[in-house]
Amino acid sequence: MEKLFNREISLLEFNARVLAEGMDPDNPLLERLKFIGIVSSNLDEFFQVRAPRLGDDTAGESVRKKARQLIDSQYSYFVKAMVPELAAEGIIRVEPASLTERQYQHVHRLFHEELFPVLTPIALRDDAPPPALTNLRLYFAAMLKKPGEAEPVLAVAEVPGNFPRMIALPSEKGYQFLLAGDLVSMFAEDLFPGCSVTEKGLFRLTRAADLSLNEEEDEDFLKTMEEAVRQRRTGRISRMEMSCPDTLFAALAKKLDLKGAEIYQNMSWLNLKSISQFAFQPGYDNLKRPQWEPKAVSELDGADDIFEEIKKKDVLLHVPYESFAPVIRLITDAASDHGVMAIKMTLYRAGANSAIVNALERAALNGKQVTVLVELKARFDEENNIGWARRLESAGATVLYGLRGLKTHAKALLIVRRETEGIKRYCHLGTGNYNEKTARLYSDLSLFTAREDIASDMSAFFNMITGYSQPLQWKKVETAPFGLRRKILRLIEREALGSTPERPGQITAKMNSLVDQEIIEALYKASKAGVKIRLNVRGICCLRPGLKDLSENIEIVSVVDQFLEHARILHVKNAGEDEVYLSSADWMPRNLDRRIELMFPVEDKENRREIIDLLGLYFKDNEKAWTLHSDGKYRKEEPEGKKRFRVQQNLCQKAKDKDKLLSRIAPQELKPQKAPSA
Repeated sequence: MEKLFNREISLLEFNARVLAEGMDPDNPLLERLKFIGIVSSNLDEFFQVRAPRLGDDTAGESVRKKARQLIDSQYSYFVKAMVPELAAEGIIRVEPASLTERQYQHVHRLFHEELFPVLTPIALRDDAPPPALTNLRLYFAAMLKKPGEAEPVLAVAEVPGNFPRMIALPSEKGYQFLLAGDLVSMFAEDLFPGCSVTEKGLFRLTRAADLSLNEEEDEDFLKTMEEAVRQRRTGRISRMEMSCPDTLFAALAKKLDLKGAEIYQNMSWLNLKSISQFAFQPGYDNLKRPQWEPKAVSELDGADDIFEEIKKKDVLLHVPYESFAPVIRLITDAASDHGVMAIKMTLYRAGANSAIVNALERAALNGKQVTVLVELKARFDEENNIGWARRLESAGATVLYGLRGLKTHAKALLIVRRETEGIKRYCHLGTGNYNEKTARLYSDLSLFTAREDIASDMSAFFNMITGYSQPLQWKKVETAPFGLRRKILRLIEREALGSTPERPGQITAKMNSLVDQEIIEALYKASKAGVKIRLNVRGICCLRPGLKDLSENIEIVSVVDQFLEHARILHVKNAGEDEVYLSSADWMPRNLDRRIELMFPVEDKENRREIIDLLGLYFKDNEKAWTLHSDGKYRKEEPEGKKRFRVQQNLCQKAKDKDKLLSRIAPQELKPQKAPSA
């Protein structure tokens, strides 16, 4: 039996677990629709990034077969189970032939007044190269017959992405809708006056989307990225999804050169990701899970002076159970605080209309020294980040794009403040992005600290990025690609060397992906030495647990639930002297060798104990946790005969309980106590 699982198969297995949530009848209907959309979004990325790299060997064919099985299962479940369930709730797709007269008049007006003016039909002639049909856009296709011409002509028109995919129809009850592609198809003859439409259909292309850059030769990296993003839109076609007659498909295949592309036919609901957006619309609350509102339970919420609170004690923040507001407040307060001299931070994915970017812009306009490392290579967020970079530069901030050849994935903020006692530095370090939207959806941990040794390291970290220098030695943090891999291997090896039958070593870790072969080999070695290893790996996992004399001491679980598990944590027992680290890095070669990453210790005893207890909860979950077995299959533990336990539900309840407790305390008791004057 192979020691390692195939990376791509493991990635598809993760999506199978997400799909299982979408098929779980215990989840509300529109919650399941969200999971169906997540699978579609993930598969779009798979066919843009991973599928184009597959070879034509047995392994490549196995991955393609697995992908097709997954898509077939998803599509079949949606059409056969979810569509009837939606219809039973009054959410009904109406076919053009079934429109009432009132509905027909409505869509006739809509097409001719709003959609027709923006449609651009393009003839695909044999004597001209095909146009650059855009990645992941929906297209209408038609075969046209013109009087007096023997040969039919192939034509296409993009269905505008800014036009509603689901077009609401007037109806007496419920929500009836027509799909935008059906609307174009209904009035296809009006697009091509003087021609008869002999065949028509819809299709969607997925293109290879990895960016090819020569950072050593590209002097203006911002312009280089802008050009690379444009090129992505016309990359090699890796997949075609369609609902077309065979002869129309054959004509498209010939014209678009679909050699090597995966073809998915008879897809009457193209792009389920766009359909899933209905689940986010107002209304139908009975079909949704109650929306979680993060609780303001951090020590920093409501503090008179956030800097004083951080100076007193390290503060741990766990989103989305706790509100992300303290992070925004720290940067917002720093932007206008007279004592703040400098703000330095990394931005990987900031999101749209970011309060953090707005605060940084204000800080720069207020004369603060603002240095921001904007990672332009954050996959599929490049255009957003280019926009933020332009804005911050205009405000007077120093905007950098990281080290050549390395993607900056670290999540770090450093604030330098002049105080009565002298210069004081404040840090915020985390496992997740500075993105207010995802902070409500992703489960992440972060730390506010004013510890001098960590602050000193963070000054050195930003100097390393801005000045291309490398500190000789870090006091507390470790960075990739310089020493992080070595640090993790040393911690694993130390646990193995100190492990005895009477007092076995213990390693517990949480991450999104485990791929790195050197670390996997170190874990195998530690397992053979008797170390008890528990890994909570959300997504890709290439380590094969449960093999006799190799990995029988390794347990692996994956939790898929309401929030995306995103935190990276490492706990080593260290002979009773527990050490806990948080990190921005997964255990993958790209994170450890080709990215700027951070790992930092949690040294406050109370925070450390909280994280150790948190890690343990993931191995108690018997509702949403999947256990990985040596055959590569993930199986849910049946809670029969056991008390049901769901870790995310438990953490929500704890946050609620803490919120209720704080609400019963008088407001004056919540204010930070000031030291008596001397």
